[in-house]
Amino acid sequence: MSFRQRLMLLTAAAIAVTVAGVAVGVWFVAKHELFSQLDNTLVQQALTPGGGFGGSNTLVIHPDGDQTGQHQIPVTPRALQVARGQAGSYYVNTTIAGHHWRELVVGIPGGGAVLTVASLDPTTHALHRIRFWILLIGAIGIALAAGLAAIVANAALQPVRRLTTAAENVARTGDLSDRVDAQGEDELGRLGTRFNEMLVALERSVGAQRRLVADASHELRTPLTAARTNVDLVREGKLPEQEVRHALEEASVELDALTRLVADLVELARGEERKLRIEDVQLDDLVSGVVERAQARAPQVRFVTALSPAHVQADPVLLERAVSNLLDNAIKYSPDGAPIEVSVRGGEVIVADHGPGIADEDLPRVFDRFYRSATARSKPGAGLGLAIVREAAEAHGGTASAESTSSGARFRLTLPATA
Repeated sequence: MSFRQRLMLLTAAAIAVTVAGVAVGVWFVAKHELFSQLDNTLVQQALTPGGGFGGSNTLVIHPDGDQTGQHQIPVTPRALQVARGQAGSYYVNTTIAGHHWRELVVGIPGGGAVLTVASLDPTTHALHRIRFWILLIGAIGIALAAGLAAIVANAALQPVRRLTTAAENVARTGDLSDRVDAQGEDELGRLGTRFNEMLVALERSVGAQRRLVADASHELRTPLTAARTNVDLVREGKLPEQEVRHALEEASVELDALTRLVADLVELARGEERKLRIEDVQLDDLVSGVVERAQARAPQVRFVTALSPAHVQADPVLLERAVSNLLDNAIKYSPDGAPIEVSVRGGEVIVADHGPGIADEDLPRVFDRFYRSATARSKPGAGLGLAIVREAAEAHGGTASAESTSSGARFRLTLPATA
């Protein structure tokens, strides 16, 4: 049974139960009103116009047991108790000569009782007609309820069907560009909107993964080809010893570049799944250590530091990697002998170089994966270092930015500082 059928059945059942409850209530109210009218008639019938007792269908019972009036009415022991003052007045349904009657026994002041009856046939007939109409109208109401339930279920589940169709299309075709026509501000409308947002995020994620794989394949091909070419030349054994040594050195350089590229790819692929090990980090000390190691790698470069004490809550390994990438980027573009200025203020790390700067058209994309400007294509690297800087900043709730100055480029890595 489909969800639509279950919803229709439950709605119809709920309406049917409501109709049945109302019908039963109407039945009891009608029965009470009819019997109340009949009982009032019996009271009036027990009284003669002159205020005495008597009349047709009426029997007077004296305290000594004598009876006057309609003798066909049977006298029960309970009626005698009322006549003797031993019991109170009462109504009762009885059968006399094969017919159903409503009987009233009421005491007379000073002793005795009046017993009067009225036929139940008109009341019973009226109740039968009321029951017939209640059942007929109830059945029609339940049938209409089933039809209305089908219409309501169909209208209510229209957005759900659209969501289901879109999900099935995505699962069948893998096309994430399909969207649901989300209408209204109710729960289903918001569900459709969130579904579209999920498709957008998924499409963006899948697109980023595909671009990452495509770009990685292209970047991996170059060092692999160069390393393989050098190794093949050495294996042939036709090169002089000096060229063999040179080929092996080139292969080692390419393999080092390949190792760094794979490490960067792994770091980027982890993305939001990265589990940070947050610690209280003395930011100026961390940057000082990274500068010392960068100085050892590039002795021709002069670093100028201005490191103010600062504390941040961060993953020290990831933060160190980001700062190191900023310094490596500055080293790559700084002329020999030109200073690289590194400063720490609060939770902000600023690295400024005196290189060619950043073109206006390149500024919005310098932190994109594998993006390399025209001036950077002659430099080593795969365009992943700054992407890691941005992801490290965002992973810590911070930002990474770049700007071009009159003397070069300035990069900022900003993290929330702690007191």
